This record gives sequence, structure tokens and C-alpha cells, in this order.
Amino acid sequence: MKVLITEDDADKRDTIVGFMVSKGVDAADIVSACDMADFMAKFDNSISICIIDLRIPAYDGAGAERNGIGVLQAIERKGVGQIKLLAISGYPEEFESIREHFESRGCMLVDFNQKEVWQSILTLMIIQAQSSEPMDFLIFCALRSERAPFTAMSQLNGSPVFKDNLVRFDITLDGRKGTVIDLPRIGLVDASVVAGACIEKFKPKVVAMSGVCAGFAGRAELGQLLVSELAYEYQSGKWTADGFSQDPYQAPISEKMRTVARELLEDPGLLSRLELGWQSDRPSTMCAPRLATFTSGSAVIANDELMTQVGAFHRRVSGLDMEIFGIHRAAQVAHCEPEVLCAKTVVDLAGADKNDLLQPYGGTISARFIVAALGSYFNKRI
Repeated sequence: MKVLITEDDADKRDTIVGFMVSKGVDAADIVSACDMADFMAKFDNSISICIIDLRIPAYDGAGAERNGIGVLQAIERKGVGQIKLLAISGYPEEFESIREHFESRGCMLVDFNQKEVWQSILTLMIIQAQSSEPMDFLIFCALRSERAPFTAMSQLNGSPVFKDNLVRFDITLDGRKGTVIDLPRIGLVDASVVAGACIEKFKPKVVAMSGVCAGFAGRAELGQLLVSELAYEYQSGKWTADGFSQDPYQAPISEKMRTVARELLEDPGLLSRLELGWQSDRPSTMCAPRLATFTSGSAVIANDELMTQVGAFHRRVSGLDMEIFGIHRAAQVAHCEPEVLCAKTVVDLAGADKNDLLQPYGGTISARFIVAALGSYFNKRI
């Protein structure tokens, strides 16, 4: 939880900060802005609570003016939802003339001298904000074996968490906070529902998924890492007397994330790094990882004829799984608009000759790629 206090009076600011620290807020998570220019530089989507003074300077060295409304307008223009707003002022006589501007934007006006009032409101806001647990990134896995590679990466400083009906493995990556979430069950429904709920709860900047998938013969090779640039559901459409007519909805990744993925994938040393230290079963022929189109459905396919039918809709579809479209779509419609990136390794061609030999390899390679991609994405944002 991160708090931004826009206040130019040092004594007043210290009183508010001291109270929040007494309520368990880490002092390192409290940021101060002494004027409008400072506020604009420090405000971002990571802020959970914003405390506003009515009278603050426009810039360093200027006199204090009614710029509190400007702070509210700036937050509104940035389109940040769910942020908690509280205006604490030592000028209650000004409240009536500006009350509508503040309360219409969900911001309460409180007299600084009424200590019990603002402390009570702020305490409730702190409790609510702490319960939301914002994360920088979420990684979803459909199988426990697909989560296992993350638990083996000691550099992630992970710890298991069992909370709110979720099985998580909380990790940090270059100072960024995230978690690996086990889906309760495999399939599109659980992927869509759980991802949607978790995105709203944690408000991540990036949503990801790793694991294993099937590949279409002639379009993907066993052991090949596929990174989803577009996903659709092969089961959406209409059944008639003439058969099934597909009407697949498509969900792509952003051009920003596509560029991050391409930069990694075009590195000729990528696969060697992803395989570093691997000593178990691996594919007989090594194929370069690449961007691909995925199609998802709720049923496991182990039939060559059905795979041919599913692959006929999109000439470039290479990967088939049970969750990726749900993850893409959940991110696409989320209010916080996270980026999305899913990577899975082909471990079978969805025919009758399925086996599990390449699953440990596939889970490890895809997990390592997701970690590398997240690191690259966040480093580019700095």
C-alpha cells in the first residue's frame, strides 16, 4: 500500500504521517508532495490513498492557493480508479463553496482540527487499502507441476500463501512484488473467473501465464516454446443441422508487450539460457522459441482428426491449450488495464500418442521465459 500526502505545512504533514505509521503503514510507503508540480511528478497508479490539502502552492517557492481542486482534476484525468481520497484542511470555512467539487469525485472534506474525525476516516481507508494487496504482476499456472519451477528459483525469494481461497506463491523480482497463483481447476472457466477476480483484487501492471500446451503438426514442434501474441476460443460459435460454425472472439497482446517479447525471442542465446542446468528429458530437435497464435477450449483433445478441424479456422494457429484465451480476455476487460503475456511449451501434438515426458522441461522453460520477460518489461519502464 502506497500513500501520497499533498501538503506544504511540515507540522501538519508530520502529524498525519505519524498517525499512519502508528496504524501500521510503513514509513517508506508514504510519499509527500509539497506543491502541485511535486504532486504531478510523484502520483502514479501505485498510489492507494491520496491525502489532499485545499491550499497548496503551484510550484516550489509560490504562495499557497486553492490548488486542491487541481489535484482532484489531475487524478480524474489520469483515469485512476479505486484510489481513496481524503481532503484534510485547516480552513473549514472554505468547505461550503467547494464541497460539491470534492464530494462529486468521492473525496471527503475534513477539518484538520477535528482530529478524531479524520483519524477515524483514515483508519478505515488504511484497513480497506491494505486488504486489496496490490501486486506488480500476477502469474497463473493451471497445474501444480507448472508452478514448481518458480518455487525452485531461489532468486525470487518466494513464500507460499494460502489466503482468500487462493493457493499462491508470493515472489519478488528486481524489487517488484508479484505472486504465482494456482488455478483451482484446469480449463477456460476457472482461468477466466479466477484471473478476473485476482486482477480486480491485486491491480497488477502485468498478467502472465506459463506451462505446457499442445501444438499443431506442421506449425509447431515438440519442445518448442510458444509465446502468445493472439488468442481465441475455438468452442465459440453455433451448432446447426449442418454442423458447427465457429465465431471466435480474439484477444491480442499490446504492441508494447509484443516488442518486449520479440526482443527476447530474437536473442540467439535465449534458449541456451533458458535451458541452463537442465539435465532431464528434453526434445530431440531444438527449435527456436517464437511468437504464436493460440486457441483455447475447455476440453482435452487427443484426436488427430479433431485437431485438424480446430486448426482449420486460423492458418497461423500453432498452440492449443485450455486457459490462455481466458487470461487474455480477463486482462483485456479489466478496469486497471494490465499488460498480458502467456508462454507455454509444446509437449504433445494432441494425438493419441500423448505422454508426459516433456512436461517438466516445458514447465521450466516457460517459467524461466516469463521471469525474463517480466524483468525486461519492468526495466524498460524505469
